[in-house]
Amino acid sequence: MRAVQGRAVQGRAAGAGLLLLALTGCAPAVQVPAQAHPVQVWEGTGRVLLREQGYRLTFTADPRTHLLSGTLENRSSGDRFQATGTLLPGPDGAELTAHITAGNGARLSASVLGLGVSGLALKSDALLSGRVAGEVFRGALRVNGVAYPVELRRVR
Repeated sequence: MRAVQGRAVQGRAAGAGLLLLALTGCAPAVQVPAQAHPVQVWEGTGRVLLREQGYRLTFTADPRTHLLSGTLENRSSGDRFQATGTLLPGPDGAELTAHITAGNGARLSASVLGLGVSGLALKSDALLSGRVAGEVFRGALRVNGVAYPVELRRVR
């Protein structure tokens, strides 16, 4: 009789273990919080319309998706723009491509005798592209179809 009871207890314990194992397989996976991506800051100059301009590019880049998001500040004028794009790793560094937009910047709305414009951005969008090699970014800022050389150095 004891042998039969012992087998019954073992059978129930094994069944409970299998049930627990099956239920944990149905449980939602615990998500590990994403690690914060380090902020990169780059500063340097570019020559736009024959004038040297100071720039600061601040962004974070996701190492899995290579998407970058941040700001480009024209330190000479104080204008700040949104930057979104990619930072693609390569054998000799990385390729940075970012769309630069005025975002919610100033807009022009004017009319004369009922004819006019509304919501026209006062600052042009641009494309920043180039190569990161070590601590230096060399590339171009393309504004209204004209490319201007830019060189930035990592500051942190």
